[in-house]
Amino acid sequence: MRSKAQPGRPRVGLALGAGGARGWAHVGVLRRLTDLGVPIDCVAGTSIGALIGAVYLAGRLELLEDLAGSLDWKQLARLFVEVNFPRSGIITGRNIERFLQELIDVEKIEELNRPYAAVATDLQTHNEVVFTRGNLIEAVRASISIPGIFTPAQSGRHRNLVDGALVNPLPVSVLRAMGAVQIIAVDISLRPGTGIEPPQAQGEQGEPEATPPERSTRADDLLRKLHKQLSQLSRTAGIDETIRKRTKRSSELSIFDVLTQSTRIIEDQVTRSRLLADPPDLLIQPAVGDIATLDFARAAPAIAAGEEAVNEKLSAINSLLEGVRNPSG
Repeated sequence: MRSKAQPGRPRVGLALGAGGARGWAHVGVLRRLTDLGVPIDCVAGTSIGALIGAVYLAGRLELLEDLAGSLDWKQLARLFVEVNFPRSGIITGRNIERFLQELIDVEKIEELNRPYAAVATDLQTHNEVVFTRGNLIEAVRASISIPGIFTPAQSGRHRNLVDGALVNPLPVSVLRAMGAVQIIAVDISLRPGTGIEPPQAQGEQGEPEATPPERSTRADDLLRKLHKQLSQLSRTAGIDETIRKRTKRSSELSIFDVLTQSTRIIEDQVTRSRLLADPPDLLIQPAVGDIATLDFARAAPAIAAGEEAVNEKLSAINSLLEGVRNPSG
């Protein structure tokens, strides 16, 4: 059952921008907005923003946070490396689709508790494709498909869908089309990083606590399933050697670096243009610009940066809340 905005108050929309691993900051932003009681009536996301938005509206954000503190993300990379590289992309995306199905556990967009949109790009028409109905995993898979790394996704009449960041990396316009009156946008690319680190738990003598954070039962179940997949992949002939070669540090840019950095240049330029043409009512910019697109191991500092970015906007958030609660006054 979808929740609705209270009668008489403006509809609040949240736009979650593209940015790969910098998208961990969206988790911190959502955590703080929830703490502050900011009503979010609809969500539109592009690329990692589409993924985090789907997790949030499926009620699985806490599970994602648990995984962020528990998974060995270098090991998890095995889920994204597949032995038979197709011609149209290095990664087929089948393993990621299975991971998303376990994580989100919702089949249809209509089953989410609030209206949702994911943005992808149609390579044949060069247009943006906005998913507001239908298969949720297909929509997220299409939106996150970095060209050259992921094979293009297929959905309905669209046969070649790639990352929505190419055309609309911060989907403010999509929220307006969904009827949002007050729009909060989270840009995770344009602001340089500032080295924010999360607070560390201290013991009695001022030493960091050695015990790991508690995980939910659902997180433990998902971790067991993921590690089973990892074990199976490790037995695949040549997979360890393939990963070793592809993750070896070198001064020469890898194909992953070339593709992700090229996409980011486009993404940044389009974001700047979109913000000038259609600014949101509130722009939140976590300081995560130094995090590489595929550097998912930096979850903790990115989440902390998201929380801090919201704290920097408390005055503007309070004004927005006042306008939402008292629209006539």
